[in-house]
Amino acid sequence: MNDTDLGHGLLDTTTAVPTSSEILEKRQIHGPAFEATLKEVFLAQAIRLTEPLAKPSKETIVYAGLYHGEEVAVKVFVPAVADFIDAIAAFGAFKVECEKTMILSRRSKAILQVIEYGDAELPEDMPEELLEFFPMKILPFMITERARFGSLDRVLRNRRTMPGFDRISLLEALAEATEGIKEAHDHFVAHRDIKPQNILIFGPGQGKIADFGIARWRSRRSKGEAVMLTPKYASPEQAFWALTGEKESLVDTRGDVYSWAMMVYEVVTGKHPFAWTVQPAKDAQVNQRNLLKAIAANDRRGFQTTGDITFDSLIYNCTCDLKHRVADISLSNRVLRQYIARLRLQHGELTESLPVL
Repeated sequence: MNDTDLGHGLLDTTTAVPTSSEILEKRQIHGPAFEATLKEVFLAQAIRLTEPLAKPSKETIVYAGLYHGEEVAVKVFVPAVADFIDAIAAFGAFKVECEKTMILSRRSKAILQVIEYGDAELPEDMPEELLEFFPMKILPFMITERARFGSLDRVLRNRRTMPGFDRISLLEALAEATEGIKEAHDHFVAHRDIKPQNILIFGPGQGKIADFGIARWRSRRSKGEAVMLTPKYASPEQAFWALTGEKESLVDTRGDVYSWAMMVYEVVTGKHPFAWTVQPAKDAQVNQRNLLKAIAANDRRGFQTTGDITFDSLIYNCTCDLKHRVADISLSNRVLRQYIARLRLQHGELTESLPVL
C-alpha cells in the first residue's frame, strides 16, 4: 500500500519520479498534531481511528478504526504533493478507486468489501502550520472491512506462532483471493500491484484481494503520470515500461497473471525468483534497477523446478513471454486448486517438509 522513490525498499510500491519527501518529513515532525487532527476530524464522521495499519504513502494513510462498533480499516487521502494540480489529479484517481472498488466488491466477496466512502470536513480553526498538509481542504476517505490477520506476507513471516496457518491453508487463501482478481479482469480492470501485501487474510483458507490504488481504470494513462509499480512483483512489461517509458500499452491483465505466479512460487518454495539480483553491498537504487532489468529480460535463472510437473508447468506458463503466457487467471487458479487438493491427499500435513522462510 505504500509508494516511495524508485531507490527505496523492494517491497514498496514505487514511482519512477521523486516523491514529495520534504513534505512527508515535515508531516512527521508535526506527527502528534497531524494525527490528532485526523482523529478529531473523523470522530465527527462517527469513525474512531486507532492506529496506522501501514506505512504512509505519498497519497494515503491506512488506519485501523471503529465504525458503528465494528472494526474497520480507513484509507485516508492526504496527498504529500507540492503542486495543487498534482493533488487534484490524485484526488480524482482516489475517488475513482473508491467508486470502482465498491462496485467490484459488491460483485465478489473475494474483494475487500468497501463499506462507505466520502469526504470529511476540516475544522475551521486548524493551525496554519498544519494547513499545508491538507491541500484539498477536505479529507476524502474509504472505509473497508478489516482483515483480522493482516496481509499474506505478515502471516508468512509469523505463521510458526499462528495455529492453523500452514502453507496449504495460505495457498487456499490465495486461491480464494484470486477469485476477486478474476472478477476485476472480467470487468477489464488490471490490478497491476499483485503482491503478498495486497492479499488480506481473514482466517485459514480465507483471503481477499485489496488495494486497487494503481489499477488501470482507464484505457490509457497520461504521458506525465508517474509509473507506479512494486519492483519485486512487477511483470516484465511493467519493468520495461518503468525503465524506458515505452510500450505501456502492453501492461494489462496478463501482467497480473505473472505477478500472481511469482507470489504463488514464493509461497510454495519460500524463495523469491529474483532474490539473486539483490546484492547486500550495493546501493538500494542500484539493486532495484538490477531487479527491474532482470525482470524486464525475464531472466529465469531464479525459477528453480520443484520436481512437481503440475506446479512447475503452472509457474512456467504464467511467467513465460507475453505472447505465450496464460491470459485467463481463472484457468491458472483452477490448476492451483487441483495442486492444493493433491497436496492434501498425498502429503497430509505437508508444511512439516516445506522449507522455512
